[in-house]
Amino acid sequence: MSRRRCVRWLVTVAGVVGLCGCGSLYLTAQLSPDLSLYPVSRIAVLPVVPESGDPGAEQYRTGRVAPGAEEVLTQALYNAFDQWTHYQLVDPAVVGREVAAQAEPPTTSAALQSLATQLGADAIMRGVVSLYRERDGSHLGVTQPAAVGIDLWLVSRRDGKVIWHGRYYEAQQSMMEELRTIPLYWKRGMGWLTAKELATYAVSALVKTLPQANPGTAPTSPGASSLGTVPIPGVAGT
Repeated sequence: MSRRRCVRWLVTVAGVVGLCGCGSLYLTAQLSPDLSLYPVSRIAVLPVVPESGDPGAEQYRTGRVAPGAEEVLTQALYNAFDQWTHYQLVDPAVVGREVAAQAEPPTTSAALQSLATQLGADAIMRGVVSLYRERDGSHLGVTQPAAVGIDLWLVSRRDGKVIWHGRYYEAQQSMMEELRTIPLYWKRGMGWLTAKELATYAVSALVKTLPQANPGTAPTSPGASSLGTVPIPGVAGT
């Protein structure tokens, strides 16, 4: 590459990085406009489930969600809470027992509200994985990259309303395919991630957009937009 072409490439890269900042191409997060009515300090995190809630669902048969994805994402979620937030979390063993004791999987607003009350939580988090695909290849090169898609909802014990929703959906791309991924490669390393590595990054990025834990005042989250009044798919009854 000539010196002139090299300079042009570096200028292009710098411009892309400047435009992208620290945001993510693959993440969206929304907050309720009534956030001040929902102070939250203690959260019950439910185990992540596949999109239909059924381990024998279509996405398993088609390979959209690899076996074991829920466990990987659930553990990544707890780790992210420990690392990036000051929320108090209900013991996952206690959460697991309560979920197992439910006659039906807690998917409706009323069921999630009731479960939050039983667990003594201000809010409950439900996670749904719609895509979890392992890379085909290695750190140096792939024939198929890893891919992860997950939605998280924070539901208030007060009235069962969704007060935060985050979504992350990424099939890793090379910098040559998508220049806007350059900041991600600088942050995550110059290589192809495993599905677990991508899932860990995705969940951490989502958790960082949560409102800050504060039992007395309205929490804020500069990384999230307004949720508005539109119902969020995935939590029935909202």
